[in-house]
Amino acid sequence: MTLMDNLMNAASQMLGGKDGSQGSLTDMAMDLVKQHGGVGNLINQLQQGGLGDAISSWVSNQSGNMPVSGSQLQQALGSDTVNQLAQKFGVDANQASEMLAKILPNLVDHVTPNGSAQDADGFGLDDVASMLLKNFMK
Repeated sequence: MTLMDNLMNAASQMLGGKDGSQGSLTDMAMDLVKQHGGVGNLINQLQQGGLGDAISSWVSNQSGNMPVSGSQLQQALGSDTVNQLAQKFGVDANQASEMLAKILPNLVDHVTPNGSAQDADGFGLDDVASMLLKNFMK
């Protein structure tokens, strides 16, 4: 097992996954980040998908995170992306999008501590795993 696998498993366990179980919310978010090639690219996709106001609130350090619905995420990400995640994690597309709607605001918020989306550029899986271990386990 690589260091990256160890970090991801540890983050998953601390956030409610069992021994890095495939069905955990954390694993789903990590997979989504991986599919997009990093958090910066995921943010861009969500902005282009019509969630610009929500993304601005997640990135900003001036206000709380605006919630989004699973259906808004599904529309922004595209049904193919959500369906692939749902199939991989053994849930239906609506469940997958609702699960992601719970974690993505905090994930984006934590990877943009200075209130700039540019902070997330190049923020890959190893960075996400490290951030999860440092920030979500407080």
